Amino acid sequence: MTESSCTPGRPGLYAEASHRGVWGERLLAYPICSILAIVWTLFAGKDVPWDALHYHVYAGYSVFNERLTVDLFPAGTLGYLNPYSHVPLYLMVRAGWTSLAIGTSFAMMQSVMLWMTWELARIVCRRQSGNSPGIVVWAAVALALLNPVFLQALGSSFNDVTTGVLALGGYVALAGAFRGGRLQLVALAGILLGAASALKLSNATFALLPAIPMVVGCVSMPRQRVRALLIFALCAGTAVMAVTAPWAMRLERAFGNPFFPMLDGLFRASDAAAPTSHSASSPWQSLGQLITGMRDPRFLPSSLTEALVRPFDMLSARRLIHTEPAAPDLRYAGLMVLAMLGVVARAVRHRREGVPVATSSQSDRAYMCLAISFAASWVFWLSISGNSRYFSPMASIAGVLLVAGLYRLLAPAPQRILIYALTVMLGVQTVFLWQTRDLRWGPQPWGGQWLQVNIPPHLRLEPQLYLPLDSQSQSFLLSWLAPGSAFLGVSSGIGPDGFVGSRARALIDANLSRLRMLKVVREVESDGRPALLDPANIDYPLRRFGLKIDPKHCEYIKYKGNPEVLERAGPDAGSRDEVQLYACRVVPGGRLSPSELDSKRVADQVLDQVEDACVELFGQHRRGSSTRSGNIWRRTYGGDLALWVSDAGSIRFEDLIRGGGDRVVLGRIDDWLMAPQKLNCRRQGGRAYVELVQN
Repeated sequence: MTESSCTPGRPGLYAEASHRGVWGERLLAYPICSILAIVWTLFAGKDVPWDALHYHVYAGYSVFNERLTVDLFPAGTLGYLNPYSHVPLYLMVRAGWTSLAIGTSFAMMQSVMLWMTWELARIVCRRQSGNSPGIVVWAAVALALLNPVFLQALGSSFNDVTTGVLALGGYVALAGAFRGGRLQLVALAGILLGAASALKLSNATFALLPAIPMVVGCVSMPRQRVRALLIFALCAGTAVMAVTAPWAMRLERAFGNPFFPMLDGLFRASDAAAPTSHSASSPWQSLGQLITGMRDPRFLPSSLTEALVRPFDMLSARRLIHTEPAAPDLRYAGLMVLAMLGVVARAVRHRREGVPVATSSQSDRAYMCLAISFAASWVFWLSISGNSRYFSPMASIAGVLLVAGLYRLLAPAPQRILIYALTVMLGVQTVFLWQTRDLRWGPQPWGGQWLQVNIPPHLRLEPQLYLPLDSQSQSFLLSWLAPGSAFLGVSSGIGPDGFVGSRARALIDANLSRLRMLKVVREVESDGRPALLDPANIDYPLRRFGLKIDPKHCEYIKYKGNPEVLERAGPDAGSRDEVQLYACRVVPGGRLSPSELDSKRVADQVLDQVEDACVELFGQHRRGSSTRSGNIWRRTYGGDLALWVSDAGSIRFEDLIRGGGDRVVLGRIDDWLMAPQKLNCRRQGGRAYVELVQN
């Protein structure tokens, strides 16, 4: 038998040896990735982000404790999302693990993202001999590790990475299916991507749906492609149902809607809805509201030009480009440049013969389908979110595509050219990372337990109904408060009317003698005592229910937290990283005065007109109820925009995140009541602009 006759079977000759070699490499690669993740976590420090205190801990707590019939919007609408991905955090906190133990445990779990990156790079860079170039594979892992968004979440409680691991594992399975068209790997991919989507909805849009080109491309015959699609859809749907069903059934029993508070118009078991939402007149409108509600305008490009240059904007070490902290990242700009160079190189190679082929045809096909899936995900992402935290699995894929594409592009050149190129690329990304100062969302020093809470003995023993008055719910405290305590999220926009309002009133009436509000202490006197509370500036949500604050009966809850919550503190006020909460008694007797009701009616009328004149900015959250704050009536939109009407008669607008404190005057009440005014509204560079057009 000649050598040429054996050539078609060459991969089979190496299969057994290659299989043994890959497992040996895994036993080395996986521990290295995990050690790197743990080392970074220990260096960067403990991270307790805002979201962990708002709903991460509560979500895990609610899995093991019946809360749906006890609390009401305890963490806003986020308290009703699928909670199972937050179970590890709650179990570790409940067991009293130290901060170091919890941080390193999260780092271990999240380092699997690097494992999957290693696997994916190995598959799409496989040579004809069956092995993969180690320098390319490890360069992809290095790019995944040097991703600032990944590092900021590493060792923290965000579920973007932990659920993203499942999604990326699905892509690894699909890439593996290209070798021999193994449909069992397609089934595995469907299970992993379906589970990831059930645990975090953004994975469905940015990972599950874009995987279809991979499913279709892993086999060659039309009938096989139909079969692969059916298997993938069946397995993904089964996984979604299996992971979603337990929580959905609990929501159904509590509210008559398995997706509460979403899609309530499709069920109509009650008129329940999210506190800030508005009922739809048809199921299709409900679906439209859901899709619209998923859009996050904070990071969306405002024009096609901005969308095209977004990869290059992401090179900048500025905040609020593609996530809240600064997170410069060269992978996406590198992919655009690589795509343009690839087109040129392909045209040149068509005119030449004998150009060496770096990879096998199967890995080439996997690479092309992976690139198509990434492009589809990128378009979805820039159309709906633009927030890189929700793009974690595809971000790792971007690094794989970049280094694998560079490997293919430089195949005819000496290997040292590839080494130089990868070294420069990783060096530049390291410099970008060095420029980043935002290593942690909620930085705290290592030591002690993950959450360090000091509850007054009275509140540990006697159950209360707590009514938080801040945007941060403080729902994590339930694990430390007396058994039987509950949370009612009046600050989330709940009013006394409708189904939600009736449930809120029933909850209040059942606990009328044991009501307490929660409010972050913003000002501390020089001796460390919290400043005297002024109920008039904060009690509007309570007075809507006929309640008022009794400032003479206040206790104080303390925990280690963000020092930035303090706006004023004397020189001897003590540690600034100790957050204090007013926990004052709430009693019947509050009400909205006739003059307040009249001023609210006028403010709502005027703000409705402002929204109609500026649909492009306020249309997604129109017709919300104005809330009282001091001497103004205020509406917020998506957490980053605000309109308000002051008692003095002026109307103002502010971009809360990017506005730099600028407050734009949009005229006066009398002018708007006389005739709707014309506004010039736009987003540019992420910032919202509203200007009154003078007649």
